[in-house]
Amino acid sequence: MQIFETLSATLAKLSAWALFTIGLMLAYEVVARYFFISPTIWAEELSRLVLVWAVFVGAATLIRDDGHIRVTLLTDLLSPPGQRIMRVVTLVFLAIFAAAICWNSLPTVVDSFVRGRTTGSMMDIPSWWMQAAIPVAFGLISIQSLVQIIAVLRQAPNAVRSGGSRDGGLM
Repeated sequence: MQIFETLSATLAKLSAWALFTIGLMLAYEVVARYFFISPTIWAEELSRLVLVWAVFVGAATLIRDDGHIRVTLLTDLLSPPGQRIMRVVTLVFLAIFAAAICWNSLPTVVDSFVRGRTTGSMMDIPSWWMQAAIPVAFGLISIQSLVQIIAVLRQAPNAVRSGGSRDGGLM
């Protein structure tokens, strides 16, 4: 479990740096295009590729940190043991759903790799580079959900966080 926590923290940092890098790439593109009338062929497409990876890989970290938006109107009415049960049920559903997306998206990535599909743009990046973000990210989300299930089950029975604090829960 500690190995996955370390991996998750590392991927969160990489995602943050990737988003920063996108800002630099697009700022460079704006300057090159509007001040030097010399647009790049790489900035938009490369920033899109990096954005897809940063967002999807970062989603697993949000599972770890309880950072996804939740509507807690009903779960806040439950007792702490009831909230704990609902948290586990939600995480089980998420783990299964993410695993299904991971599994069902793999054939698309493999097919694009085998056929040599590309983006058809100026850079002509292989399509599977972007498509691979889906099975990788949803695999990470599934694993992170399982890690969170274990963490919730190890907590004291009454130690459940309320939904309105740091997780963005709505009332």
